[in-house]
Amino acid sequence: MTRFRPFRNSDPPALTRLWNLSAPRGSAARALRVHELDAHVFGRVLFDPAGLIVAEREGRIVGYAHAGFGPDVPVAADRLYQLSHEVGTVAMLLVEPGPDDEALAVDLLAAAEDYLRARGASVFYAGSLFPLNPFYWGIHGGSEGSGIGSGHSVFHRAAIARGYTPAATTVLLDLDLARPEIRDPRTPLIRRQAQAEFVEDAMPSHWWQNLAIGEFPLTDARLVARTSGDLLARASVWEMRWFGREDGLIRSGLIDVQVPEAHRRKGYARFLIGEILRRARTNLVHRVEVQTSAENQPALALYSSIGFAPFDQAILYRKGVTGHS
Repeated sequence: MTRFRPFRNSDPPALTRLWNLSAPRGSAARALRVHELDAHVFGRVLFDPAGLIVAEREGRIVGYAHAGFGPDVPVAADRLYQLSHEVGTVAMLLVEPGPDDEALAVDLLAAAEDYLRARGASVFYAGSLFPLNPFYWGIHGGSEGSGIGSGHSVFHRAAIARGYTPAATTVLLDLDLARPEIRDPRTPLIRRQAQAEFVEDAMPSHWWQNLAIGEFPLTDARLVARTSGDLLARASVWEMRWFGREDGLIRSGLIDVQVPEAHRRKGYARFLIGEILRRARTNLVHRVEVQTSAENQPALALYSSIGFAPFDQAILYRKGVTGHS
């Protein structure tokens, strides 16, 4: 008989075993140690034990669902640690492989919905995508957290069975730095006009990002005009070191690529990313990962022109509180 209950302080060893057994390869950092998962998830400032529902059989943990909330957007500095409870998400769903794993996943998802509903949520999501990424950024979902990856089939099927529908699709891309650099004919001209600047151990963009990846070194990259000092493009890079434990590859995550509207379509983003990649090669990084919406064709074209290739797609699911119960 299966029993559902909230998280207990004695659970991390069993939950870590389940993570290393069932978290999808490629989109999750494996293998994690107990203190790492504990510090990165269960010990977070906003962790609510009631939001992590454990499935237990004869004293053995065989699955869990983890639900939570995100901040209001834009993330305000004067509303530190305040969450928006109108919309919630089931950020993680893991079950031990077995003949009834899909039925167990559906029941766990339903229990997670009950938690969200009891705290005021009128819309449910399944998966983690900013701003609904309360946990696991840095250890799951690639460079930013991206929804439910293609390898997480049990989670996909449980969401569909519970009446969720796709709300967003994210394309995850990476670039093998062992490949020759793709040259851009505009590079010499831009190099005369602008210079790239890097800030090590940079401050996160806001408190939500700080909670998510604050323990991983963050570098800010800026492209500025040599004469005026105007900002032409910016991006950030963080060390995805935990993702390389199974294949031994050193990864960096490229995030927050931005170009002011007045400077778009001039090659500045491509130039800055090229400088980031050259720096990564110097630092002996093997791969750089990035992600973008499947609907963002300009970004996909940009990354493809630089040499990034898709390696996965992730889906964020949604349903209203009046949906299938």
